[in-house]
Amino acid sequence: MTGPLRNVRHERFVQALFEGQDATAAYAAAGFSKDDGNATRLRNRPAVQERLAELQAEVAKDTKVTVESICRELDEANAVAKAKGQAAAMVSASALRAKLAGLMVDKVEVGAPGAFDKCDSIEAVVDELLRYGLDQWHPATEADRKGLIALNERHFQEVDEFVASIRARPVIGVRVDTLPKPAIGNGFRRY
Repeated sequence: MTGPLRNVRHERFVQALFEGQDATAAYAAAGFSKDDGNATRLRNRPAVQERLAELQAEVAKDTKVTVESICRELDEANAVAKAKGQAAAMVSASALRAKLAGLMVDKVEVGAPGAFDKCDSIEAVVDELLRYGLDQWHPATEADRKGLIALNERHFQEVDEFVASIRARPVIGVRVDTLPKPAIGNGFRRY
């Protein structure tokens, strides 16, 4: 870090640039006579550019956004909401914090409604996932398919067992004699 420039007016010029003024206004604010050409030349000097970059880097370092910094801000917001008795704001801050921490995941359905209804094995589910999850520019290879099947077999064997237990239940039938009798009129059946 170079620190402030030795020339006080040059330092004032950099400070004015840093505050958002254009080169001509910054040149005048530094105490120079208005001159667009000289303002541009001073702006392009390496020492001026380095000092401006240094000031911007300090601010960027102080305002770096991280998951931790956002969680701290949400904790503060939660405390303020609690002090003011604003339950909805507390819930909102807590939900955002949980999402950042990875505790809440938004789920997105892949494929058309019912696309996975006929899948009766992990292989069928993987084939549907690959059909809906990839496009023509990212085709899956047979090795990709096998890898995904192996992954699913390791981590989702419980799901397969659960589905099998549902299918093992007795079939639920509907008594026909309890259905309403059809009404006949105008040649149409109504139920």
